[in-house]
Amino acid sequence: MSAVSNPRQLILGVSALLVSGVALSVAIGVIPPVRAGRVPNITSESAAPAFWVVVGLHLLAAVILLVVRTISKQRSRGATRVLGVTAMVILLAGLALGDAAKAPLEIGAPLQLVTTILLGCVAADALAGVLTIAAAFMRPAQA
Repeated sequence: MSAVSNPRQLILGVSALLVSGVALSVAIGVIPPVRAGRVPNITSESAAPAFWVVVGLHLLAAVILLVVRTISKQRSRGATRVLGVTAMVILLAGLALGDAAKAPLEIGAPLQLVTTILLGCVAADALAGVLTIAAAFMRPAQA
């Protein structure tokens, strides 16, 4: 069954792409400016490793989504539980990025691009989390 004929597969693929995009955006668009930035009250030594943890969580979530998409063609208890936990991790990581987006706003202009990227990542995480929850509880199409 192709992804187009199975909406669950399509939704899981879109969620995996969104989560991968967030990981890539943070790794390329956020970490280098934070490391290079000389902004008061932000220590790049502690901020950069925290962002790498978020990148790792997103990559792990993307892999899990793709594995579930590949292995589980129908809804099952195991797949529902795995997708539920993965969705919660995605949503919590999005909340962490939202909290990190507030820090440059309090300081001012030096990291406005970082704030913009992080807010986009929060939106992508929210969408991916909701899509993952929807896919977890979708019933298979009746033949």
